[in-house]
Amino acid sequence: MASLRLAALLAAVIAAAPAVAAGQGTSDWPCVQRKVPALTPAAVWTGPDIEALETDWRDDEEVAALVRRLSQRRVPIEEAEADIAAFAAELDADKTERLTLLFAGLFETMNTERGQIIDGIERYAHRQREVAQKVRSMASELGALRKDPNADAAAIDEAKTALDWQTRIYNERRASLPYVCEVPRFVEQRLFALGRAIVKAMPN
Repeated sequence: MASLRLAALLAAVIAAAPAVAAGQGTSDWPCVQRKVPALTPAAVWTGPDIEALETDWRDDEEVAALVRRLSQRRVPIEEAEADIAAFAAELDADKTERLTLLFAGLFETMNTERGQIIDGIERYAHRQREVAQKVRSMASELGALRKDPNADAAAIDEAKTALDWQTRIYNERRASLPYVCEVPRFVEQRLFALGRAIVKAMPN
């Protein structure tokens, strides 16, 4: 159940990302982890230079299909590594080039996704600040109602219920955020593992 809540939270974070230009972000970075907006190939790849490729990975239908599959976090890394090995086993003289093409596609796809997550986290944190301000305002209004001898009891109960609900939402989202902050690192680790498997499958 907790994993489902986290998945829903992450979906909300990613959905918020398009409101921020890629790599631009805001000043609302809430994570303990240092913000690295984008990866470089050298950080996760020890194979041939992907910038030297003359072919776009999207033009290779088999590579493009494999990129779409391997970039999905729901695919266990063991299965992904097996897929890479099976793909490499079918290649001949162009093995190094096409495997490099595969990593190029994974790098572009997963680096873009990681950037969207980072931008979404910032947007999410900004909204949390707005919610916190709303909670403070609602608490102040409730305090004023309680001090008013002419205030309606039903209105006080309604204001308290609304405040309790808003506070609960804020606290639940705040408690989940540290886990979401780890997601960019998970993407980076998966990309590194995939790159390592690709290099391993290359000719010596």
